[in-house]
Amino acid sequence: MILCILVSIVSCKKTSIQNILARLIFILVVLLLPVISESVERSDNYVTVLLYHKFNEPASPTTSISTGLFEKQLRYLKDNNYNILTPYEFYDMLMGKRPIPPRSVLITIDDGYRSVYTEAYPILKKYRVPFLLFLYMEAVTSYPDFLTAEQIKEMMKDKNVFLGNHSYGHSRFARWPERFRTREQYLRWIEDDHEKSYRAFRSLTGHSPEFFAYPYGEYNREYYGIIKSSGYLMAFTQDPSPAGRKTDRYIIPRYALVGSWAEMDRFIEFLNTEPIEVRSCSPGFGLVKTDEVREVRFSINGIDDYTNLGIYISEAGWLEPVLDRQKGIVRVELKEKLKRRVNRIGLTGYNRRTGRWARFFYMIIKR
Repeated sequence: MILCILVSIVSCKKTSIQNILARLIFILVVLLLPVISESVERSDNYVTVLLYHKFNEPASPTTSISTGLFEKQLRYLKDNNYNILTPYEFYDMLMGKRPIPPRSVLITIDDGYRSVYTEAYPILKKYRVPFLLFLYMEAVTSYPDFLTAEQIKEMMKDKNVFLGNHSYGHSRFARWPERFRTREQYLRWIEDDHEKSYRAFRSLTGHSPEFFAYPYGEYNREYYGIIKSSGYLMAFTQDPSPAGRKTDRYIIPRYALVGSWAEMDRFIEFLNTEPIEVRSCSPGFGLVKTDEVREVRFSINGIDDYTNLGIYISEAGWLEPVLDRQKGIVRVELKEKLKRRVNRIGLTGYNRRTGRWARFFYMIIKR
C-alpha cells in the first residue's frame, strides 16, 4: 500500500496538489473496498452453537457421530478460520461486552458419556479447540458408559475444557407430570433435582456450575425461571437456530449433530444460517393449552430484507404465512387443533441483504 502511494506521488510531481490528493484518495478507496465490503456483509454477526453426545457408537445412531466425521468437521472449522469460542467469550458477546466476529462457533457436548474421553477428547486436543461439556450428574462417576471421576478431573486440567450442569436425574422436567396436581408440587420436583445436581457438581469439581443445559433440550417458563434465578451465566436448549445479540441467554439454541443432521452438507448449512431478530411471538414458549392455539404469529425486525418466509410447526410441517410488512408481522392461522405433547415452532426466510438463510425456533408444551 505504501509503495503504491509513493509511486503515485513520484509520477505526479509535476501536477497540482489537488491531483495528488485525488490519486491518493482513489488508491485508498480501491485498497480498502474489500475491507468495507466485508464489514457490510458481516454487519449482522452470530454464533453457531454445535451440540454432540456420543462418539463412534453406531448402536446409538440418533445420538452418536463417527470420529472420522467429527474430525472432518473440526478440520473444516480450522481450515476456514472459524473462531471457536470459550463459553466465557460467548457470554461476553451476548452481554455486549465484545463484538461477535464473523464465523463464530461454540462447541458443546451433552451427558458425559465415556466416549467423550476415549474417542472425542484426543481429537479435540489435537486441534486445540475449547469445548463445553455438560454432565448428567447421576450418571457420571457411577454408570459404566459414562465418564469416571478420574477422567473428568484429568480433563479439568486442560484450559480448553469447560464443564456445565445437565441436571441430576435427566428427566423431562419441562413436561408437567399428571401426578403433580399443583404448581407447587411440580416446582418442588424440579427444584429438588436441581439442588441435588448442584451439590453433586460442586463436590466433583470443587466449584459451582455456571452453565446449564436442559435435559433433552426441553424447557418451559417454570423451569426457565428456576435456572435463571440460580445464578447461571447461560442455559442451553436444542432449538435448531443460531444465536445472536438478541438471544435470551437462558434459552440459547443449539444444532444437534446427530443422524443425517451430522452430515457435512447440513453442518455447513448450519454454519451459514443467521438468526432472525424476533421481537415477539405467539403463543409464547413453554406450557400452553394447545387446543386454544388458533394462530402462530411472529413480530420481526427488518421484514423487508426477507423473501421466502415460512412458518414450521412439528405437528403440521411447513406453512405459508400471511405477511404484514408495514407492521413486521408474519402469521398463519391453524385449521386444526394441535394435539402433540411437544411442538417446536420455527420461522425461516432468505435475507437478501446478507445473502444467507435465517431462522428462529422455540418450543411449546401441551399443558
